[in-house]
Amino acid sequence: RHLIYGLEGPKTRRAATLTRLCIVALMALSVAACTDDDADRRVVVCWGDSLTAPRHDLSTWRGRVKQLLKGDDSYPAVLGDLLGRDYRVVNCGVGGENTLTIMARQGAYPMQLAHDVTVYADDHRKYDIYLGGTDIPAFTSTYNDAEVTPMKQMGCADGSLGAINPCRIDGHPVRLRTEATLWTERSHYVFQYNYFLEPDTCSATHVIARGTPVETYAMHALRGQYANVFFIGQNGGFGTAAELIDQLRAMIDYADSPRYLVLSYHKPNRPMPTPERMSEMEDSLAAAFGPHFINLRHYLITRGLTDAQLTPTAIDLDSIAHGQVPPQLLTDDTHFTPAGYRLIAEQVKTRFGEMGW
Repeated sequence: RHLIYGLEGPKTRRAATLTRLCIVALMALSVAACTDDDADRRVVVCWGDSLTAPRHDLSTWRGRVKQLLKGDDSYPAVLGDLLGRDYRVVNCGVGGENTLTIMARQGAYPMQLAHDVTVYADDHRKYDIYLGGTDIPAFTSTYNDAEVTPMKQMGCADGSLGAINPCRIDGHPVRLRTEATLWTERSHYVFQYNYFLEPDTCSATHVIARGTPVETYAMHALRGQYANVFFIGQNGGFGTAAELIDQLRAMIDYADSPRYLVLSYHKPNRPMPTPERMSEMEDSLAAAFGPHFINLRHYLITRGLTDAQLTPTAIDLDSIAHGQVPPQLLTDDTHFTPAGYRLIAEQVKTRFGEMGW
């Protein structure tokens, strides 16, 4: 605040003003770059969780400025640079989401209202239209009726980055909004969240019935694009390898494009709790999807450090011996370093070339 309001003199005020002008110019250049010749570019849609999501919170202006100033080392951003100007890569990664929520956003198995919702006419609406939250389910999956909780993490406060908004429910144009708070307790993330519905206009009060599906923005705008990359499963949402394959096939069919890649996740989780179980899952994915499948864990274990030009440490070698990704490629026990994300993007780009895409 001292810098912005110039409490240190005219030079500081001029510096602050120049900084703001630079930020505005950078944002304008970014918009121009994103819109130039988009109609003629091949659109590649990357579906996933935080392993795919942008590295900064793009739902806020601060996050967007950080993205412009610091760049984005997510694998879709790097992939866009590697593929070049003939391609436009759309990042549909949202942190914390499991396969059910990602399918819901994409459209393979849409989410649906968990209970009846009364939408009041504009002149009778006194409060925001509450859908549910931490204690009351707002949405369930049409796949298995399990609860679906979209838009809880950064970069998706308004649902736009997750390709949800603008959406339609029962034929009415609406937006979904969430108010979410995240903190840690005993090294575990804890959320509290509430969902609200914001209709564009409503001339007459009406009730939207329980079970009505949510038609997301992605269902109208991202279907039938040039290619899709599916990097899902780290946060669960499935029980067996066969079920994960069924979910992936549903997304592939709905995407309506013969060009797709499936990336396997790399860390044991509840459905696949050991490296041995993960190997079985990866073998099943390879059998199901053939050259469309990239065994990411195997690649990072066998060639990751060499391709990243890193010398393995004793800890790396121990992790590799136990079927785990070397820690030099990770920032924590799950997410990758910029070098790790670049390796993923390079693998995808290489496979695109091998497939003739």
